[in-house]
Amino acid sequence: MAEQLLLFANELRTRAKEILLQTVSTDDPEVRDMRRVIAAGYEKLARRMEQRVRETREFREAVEA
Repeated sequence: MAEQLLLFANELRTRAKEILLQTVSTDDPEVRDMRRVIAAGYEKLARRMEQRVRETREFREAVEA
């Protein structure tokens, strides 16, 4: 399960990068801003997922010790 979450976090980061690349070719400033917000949201979600995996692993290690 943890590995699946980490893979999904990587996919979210890839999506964020793709959106940012599209932002460069966008003339509309409002659309550019919205895309940046969406990309930042994907990045934030990826970080939160990775943090949750780390916390779960640390908890399991503490319980097993």
